Amino acid sequence: MATKRTTKKAETMAAKKAAKSAAEVKATAAAEVKAEPSKAEAVKTAVVETVKAATETVKAATETVKETAKEAVKETAKAPAKAAAPKAEAKKPVARRTKKVAVAAEEVFIQYAGKEFTTKDLVAEVKKAWTEMTGKKEEEIQDIKVYVKTEENKAYYVVNGEAEGHYVEL
Repeated sequence: MATKRTTKKAETMAAKKAAKSAAEVKATAAAEVKAEPSKAEAVKTAVVETVKAATETVKAATETVKETAKEAVKETAKAPAKAAAPKAEAKKPVARRTKKVAVAAEEVFIQYAGKEFTTKDLVAEVKKAWTEMTGKKEEEIQDIKVYVKTEENKAYYVVNGEAEGHYVEL
């Protein structure tokens, strides 16, 4: 994209210069023609020669721009191939680290008075009791808080901020 912009910009600048010099020649010629009508043919010849010279200048500038653009394209074609390889390699380790962190498993066991249960089991019982009691679906649960009281052999729970003394037996 940059080389296209550079090429277009150079061509535009060269065209503007040629147009400017042609306009100046025409203005000068028109002024001279008005001043002396007998010199009109000489002025026409001068204008034609100036326009030809301007056209040659534009062609030369265009060729220079094209050569510069070709060189820039060659350089940019080489550079991305070298730069793309390290970027791809740099992204792979980051993804691996994320996967390793996500693999960690946690499990909490509660043991008392010859009984044992996990927090997962306890939360599952609370969800089951809540859905049976309210008639709602598990998908409607936004948050659950469970309070285990081993001396009472009960686990009190609060679902979605509603606390009315609900509990499950342990």
